[in-house]
Amino acid sequence: MKLYVPLIASALAYVVALFLPALYGGGSHVIGFVLLVLGWVQSHHGECYAWFANPVFLAGFFAFALRRFKVALCCAALACLIGLDTFRATVFSLNEAGNDVAIEHVGAAFYVWELSFVVLLLACIRMLSTAAPTPRADRG
Repeated sequence: MKLYVPLIASALAYVVALFLPALYGGGSHVIGFVLLVLGWVQSHHGECYAWFANPVFLAGFFAFALRRFKVALCCAALACLIGLDTFRATVFSLNEAGNDVAIEHVGAAFYVWELSFVVLLLACIRMLSTAAPTPRADRG
């Protein structure tokens, strides 16, 4: 498997998620880009820590590019798990005035965002499973 194919696929899914509806509520929705920029505020209020999947994913992305597949595997798995904290969120800020809206359901952006993590995770598993085993030195 070419090294950069899964990186491109993962990055493409991540970028697509930025333009899709991420959260619905109160007859409105918020797109992924807004959550990327402002999602950390949710953690400040103790509402949701899913935003932190973004820097963890970024670390895994670069680790994969540097052929540090075990580090990338850990980061991708952790990003998947942290991202699932989205389901714990109950409100999102509709605008900068602090108007909160109750979340009715997550949008397509969430699933495509998580897909970007899963693609990286599967690529890491694939790279680690096809890597040549290192020879062991005899202790004799």
